[in-house]
Amino acid sequence: MISYSLHLSNKKHALTTTKKVAAASKHNLRQYESPEYCRDNIYVLIGGDNILDDLKEAYHQEFDACLEEYNKGKRADRQIDDYLKYVSESGKNDVAAELVIQLGDAEFWHDKSLEMKKQMLPIFEDQLKHLQELIPDFRIVSAVVHLDEHSPHAHVIGLPIGRGYKRGMQKQAAKTRVFTQESLTELQDKMHKYAEQEMNEHPEIFEGEDLKEIEKGRNSDWSKEFFVRKKAEALESLNEQYAETTNAVEVNETVLEELNKQTEETIQTMVETEAQKEFMRYAFLKEPKTPIGKLVAGAWRKFKEWWDMHKRKEVEEKTRESVLGRLAELKKETSEQTRKSLVPKKQRGLELD
Repeated sequence: MISYSLHLSNKKHALTTTKKVAAASKHNLRQYESPEYCRDNIYVLIGGDNILDDLKEAYHQEFDACLEEYNKGKRADRQIDDYLKYVSESGKNDVAAELVIQLGDAEFWHDKSLEMKKQMLPIFEDQLKHLQELIPDFRIVSAVVHLDEHSPHAHVIGLPIGRGYKRGMQKQAAKTRVFTQESLTELQDKMHKYAEQEMNEHPEIFEGEDLKEIEKGRNSDWSKEFFVRKKAEALESLNEQYAETTNAVEVNETVLEELNKQTEETIQTMVETEAQKEFMRYAFLKEPKTPIGKLVAGAWRKFKEWWDMHKRKEVEEKTRESVLGRLAELKKETSEQTRKSLVPKKQRGLELD
């Protein structure tokens, strides 16, 4: 049995700003030095060598006409000059969305050759075509396949587009409208069925294998990508510190000593992160085949039994109290905003448009 996953990056990995897109571009296109990766074994199926530039072009093509219409008749201080910059700085919407597609986990691929992994490229191309048919309002700007990690997978970055808005621009960047919980579940179901169909069409890769049922709740950030980016962020932070030091007018021994200390701490952080990544990979295996996989997966199951018996109830109560408290605050804030909106603008001293 092998797994199929279509993961929507959220939380720490969400592409909320142009800076996040630039960081994703570095990772997806392997635009930094690392002994863990091989640039020769990544394949760009859609897009160029700068994902942020590709996204900027998509924004111009999709939104320039709407932006021009929106700005008509508005005072200069209420006009939007650069819509991508506006979305990135406003914090109201993500500037883009990223999907990670994977067919077969590390257990399946660990003894497969690079040549066999390359046979996945046309399968990923078919997956992208089917994906675009299912969600036409997700304009794909970049799709990169990684064959240099434990298992082949594709990073797909695109622009989610919402239409028919009555407030603001008629068309807007809208991740939460395109990817609702319901639409994402439906998308995962359909892509899962399509993956099963492709497995049947490619016995040279998947002969004798069945596809696992979709496992609910797997759209988690405890994936290899979480740890990969964690290490990349640590390295990026160190690079910034080096740049600041080398640009200083005077570099004394104390500064160099501190920088060397930070370098060593970064190295150790990256090593520990690698260990965490490997542990989590083994922990969630449903059918471990290797001795270490069985050991770690068994330890995780025993921990989970202990957690459910001794800790779950307490944590659940505290979490529920926190969530319900926050919802009550939001309800109060919304009620207050609604009350204020009903007061005529002149009474609030505001200028009428």
